[in-house]
Amino acid sequence: MDRGKVSVAAPYLPAPVAAPSSELLLDRLGAYWLALGVSDPDQVAALSEQALRRLPDLPETPGIDPVARVIVAAGDLLDDWLARALELPKPSPTLAAARAALLSGAAPDWPAALFAPPGEASILRDALRTAIAEPAPIPSPGAMPAQRIDLFSLLGPLLRLWRPETRA
Repeated sequence: MDRGKVSVAAPYLPAPVAAPSSELLLDRLGAYWLALGVSDPDQVAALSEQALRRLPDLPETPGIDPVARVIVAAGDLLDDWLARALELPKPSPTLAAARAALLSGAAPDWPAALFAPPGEASILRDALRTAIAEPAPIPSPGAMPAQRIDLFSLLGPLLRLWRPETRA
């Protein structure tokens, strides 16, 4: 037996991530956009192409799946559109709430507004602004009064009955 071909670490190392084809990435992005409610194939293709163009601008993260990087780019594209349409800072809790409102169905025709000229998406913007949940207030530390904790035991009620001060 040739021990030079046996590697102890080989079963424990992660499998190398091969670069997927652009067709696979477009297919995964198409499924992602369909899941988010974009049903027009032309809009799906346009959004997928924009997300693929953003891919080189993302910071390099070793070990992350290329498909996951493309989905992150698509989410970044959606966040940029929301921040621009609603005039919100990026990143912010309000932007996250706007994205949650959009994905919850507050504006069912949001893909059409995404491709609409700037003046025609005002109805969608108003619907999203009313659906954005107010962020929780910042917690403020306060003094809590000390409270006595009475532990329960079966012997406790019996002792209270037999104490002379409780029998009156």
